[in-house]
Amino acid sequence: MKIIIIGAGELGCLLAEKLSAAANDITIIDFSREGFSRLRDKLDVMTLAGDATNIDIMKKAGIERADMLLAVSGDQAANILACQIAGHFGVKKSICRLYSFEVFSEKDGLTPEFFGIGRSFSSPAECARKVLDVLRRRIVLERVIFSNPDATMVTTVVAPNSPFKGMRIKDLSGVEILNNIRFAALVRGHQLMFPHGETVLFQNDKLYVAGRRDYVEDFLNSASEETDLQKQLVIIAGATRLCEIIARDVLKSGMAVRVIESSAEVAEQFLTRMPPGVMVVHGSATDKDVLNEAGIDNCDTFVSTVDDDENGILCCIIAKRLGARKVIAVTHKPEYISIVPAMDVIDCGFNSTLVSVNTVLRLMEEGTIRIDSRLQAFQAYLTEFTIKPNAPLDGKLIKDCRLPAGLVLAMIFRGNEVITPVGSTMLQAGDVVVTVVTPASEQQIKPYFG
Repeated sequence: MKIIIIGAGELGCLLAEKLSAAANDITIIDFSREGFSRLRDKLDVMTLAGDATNIDIMKKAGIERADMLLAVSGDQAANILACQIAGHFGVKKSICRLYSFEVFSEKDGLTPEFFGIGRSFSSPAECARKVLDVLRRRIVLERVIFSNPDATMVTTVVAPNSPFKGMRIKDLSGVEILNNIRFAALVRGHQLMFPHGETVLFQNDKLYVAGRRDYVEDFLNSASEETDLQKQLVIIAGATRLCEIIARDVLKSGMAVRVIESSAEVAEQFLTRMPPGVMVVHGSATDKDVLNEAGIDNCDTFVSTVDDDENGILCCIIAKRLGARKVIAVTHKPEYISIVPAMDVIDCGFNSTLVSVNTVLRLMEEGTIRIDSRLQAFQAYLTEFTIKPNAPLDGKLIKDCRLPAGLVLAMIFRGNEVITPVGSTMLQAGDVVVTVVTPASEQQIKPYFG
């Protein structure tokens, strides 16, 4: 597939790396050649320096032959115009990175479709959703969404008070809900495991639990005595656009919100945009006195949304040591994708670049993969395979498939149905199968799907 990427920033380059590895024909356009330095030397990617809103540059990139355009530069207006150009030349699919959907007005007919945009996303909004997904439950570290909206995979930690701590998975069969979910993977310390019946669950194990949303929620209820925290105190460092989205949602849920901002001017502007109920503390989130003034000793969840990654990580560490029950760090540089999840003192780490990459991969709907920060440390990732007609798996029971050892089929999507795979499940052409793979195991199992 021929794909043109607009923008050689951190997002564009990471997309180029992942998509070129899947044997796609990639061309990346950027104003400056400096951005191309982020690309690995061995990548088979064509680079083109120039303005993506220039017709001649787009023709030189092969827009007339392109199957897809990914407009992911830091210039929202340029991304929108590039999608218009792609639509004019008949590009079948375009995905546009935005910072705010306020640029559109449905009542005035100024919709994404009007601009020739097939799919669009807002990086701050996507990142906010990831934070909000884990904010209300202390044992939840991340939620992953798939092409099927009724399916989910949750990364959860085995808490000290978990009734499952010290038990073998096969001994959990008395819990009815476990018949409707799958443990797709387990991270213990610095080891990735694919759990089976004899696997014993220990405190601090990170479990990847997959299934239909309602079944996964039932499992979380049984895994901990904790219920959704409706009246918690949330402290957010940095009065950023991301902070604003999170704070508005948290306020609607009836929680208390306090924001720490080092710039008096930014803090004042932030307050004028926010509804009543938000308290802003002026000062640095790395200052213990400022954190104490914000009430860190009573804080249920501390979230860092500051633009400086190093300061964000540092304030999370300090907040945890001062009594915050759960800390969430949002970073931006790709270098921190695998570093933050390895830090035990930080409960959850989200990288805005990685969140955007996964959003684009989901919107592409082409051989969908998900890059998980913890799994990436083991060169593993989540993926969806579609069974083609007459493939080796078509029409076979799972127990008869003789799949490679260690491969866990987490979920099956059949139309709108989410199926928990068991040995007696019959696989069919068109089924979408979710699993955890490494580059080596992916090459092993691809032939099975046709």
